[in-house]
Amino acid sequence: MFAFALALGLAAAAPTSAQTGSDASGDSGRWWALTVGAGSTRFTCDLCTPERDSGPWAGLAVGASASEAVKVGVEGGFWTHLDDDIREWVWRAGVVAHVYPRPGSGLHLIGGGGWSAYRAEDVRYDAGRLTVGLGWDLPLTPGWLVGNSITLDAASFGSLKNERVTIDRDVGVSVLRLGVFLKRR
Repeated sequence: MFAFALALGLAAAAPTSAQTGSDASGDSGRWWALTVGAGSTRFTCDLCTPERDSGPWAGLAVGASASEAVKVGVEGGFWTHLDDDIREWVWRAGVVAHVYPRPGSGLHLIGGGGWSAYRAEDVRYDAGRLTVGLGWDLPLTPGWLVGNSITLDAASFGSLKNERVTIDRDVGVSVLRLGVFLKRR
C-alpha cells in the first residue's frame, strides 16, 4: 500500500514538473519532512481511564507534488510514554496529503489515513486510523523549510488484547500531536 501511494505521488508529480520546467523556488516536486514534538494519547473504551498520557513523538514523511497546491506521500512515526516502569508505544504508518489552500502561503491542511498500533508489554492494539491537522511552512534557505503542525490521529473499532486474549472490543485510540519539522523540497 505504501509503495503504491508513493508511486502514485511520484507519477502525478512528473507531468507537473515537465510542464513547468525548472522552478525558481527550488521546488523539485519531491519532498521529505522530519518532525519531532510532544503528543498526548487517550484510549476510549468501557474499561479505559479518560486521562491522556503525554510523551514525545517523532515522524518521517516522504512524497511528491501532485499539483502546485497538493503534496502527497507516505509517513511513519511513533509516540512513547513511560507509565509506572512500563514503556507504552503507539506506532503509525500510512499515507498523507498536505493541501495548500492559498498559493504562496505556508498554511496547509494535513489529512491522511493508515494504521496505528499500541504496545505495552503484552497488551496490544491494532486498527486503521485517520489523521487531520494544520501546518505552517516557513522558508529557511532555498529548498529548506521549517514549520510547525498540530494533528490528531484517530483510530477506532480495534480490539485491546493481552497476548491472544481480548480485553475489550470497539476500542478507540487518539493521539494529539504538536510538532516542529524540517522539510526538504
